Amino acid sequence: MAKIGFNGMKIVFDIGGTSMRAARALEDGLGEVRKIPTPKNPKEGVKALANLARECAGAEGIEAAAGGFPGVMGKGVIQYAPNLPEWKGVALTEELTHALGAPAEVLNDGDFAALGEAAYGAGRGARIVAYAGVGTGIGCGRVVDGRIDGGVYDFEAGHQIVDAKEGRELEELVSGRAFEKRYGVHPSKAPREGYAEMTPVLAAGIYNMILHWSPEIFVLGGGMMNEDNGYRLADVASALKRFSSPYPKLPELRLAELKDAAGLWGALAPCW
Repeated sequence: MAKIGFNGMKIVFDIGGTSMRAARALEDGLGEVRKIPTPKNPKEGVKALANLARECAGAEGIEAAAGGFPGVMGKGVIQYAPNLPEWKGVALTEELTHALGAPAEVLNDGDFAALGEAAYGAGRGARIVAYAGVGTGIGCGRVVDGRIDGGVYDFEAGHQIVDAKEGRELEELVSGRAFEKRYGVHPSKAPREGYAEMTPVLAAGIYNMILHWSPEIFVLGGGMMNEDNGYRLADVASALKRFSSPYPKLPELRLAELKDAAGLWGALAPCW
């Protein structure tokens, strides 16, 4: 990953399956975060994001932009986008660069959220931080020594198989999209027993990530992690302890501090 070099106005953004956000990158943090719905059509989406970026920049010209997309990215092209299927195959980095008239960099949104929490949020001070954002889908990432870790493609642990008999994925069972399909309502209005039923499944997915990534801190974020009507941190931690681990102890489980802005803070980080 080659960091964009620039000395002027930078815009950071986060494209989600439901909403997209953008803000100015300031020396001491983020400017006002602006949010709009994410268009299902990619041409409309690129145009909307470019307009949103210009609104954030105001009268100043944009020198560069960086942010995340909820899917598998490969050389700037969207390889897989389960929550925005029409976006698959779009050369997003190139198209956004053209729309802005300035260099843009697009990575997986889970990578930037992980970096944001590691650098500025719940993972501060830890050398190895794992992150899972449970929202419309499940975005994941790992940060080692302050840098995004990865393979040939970005990590997609949300798509791990947790039901071998049916071949069902973690995201398919515990995400916001899964709850909308199951109950026909927004996840915040889903019955409490639905979260109680799926908490052990979420914990199993986290356990598998721990075994693969062996982090010091595991950060859980996303809109589905909330005490009012969502997954509760204490419940997930309790379910996690029921698994027999080969490690002397499990990593500390922490709730994300940066909430929906984690990906924006990650794109702001001094190195990625």
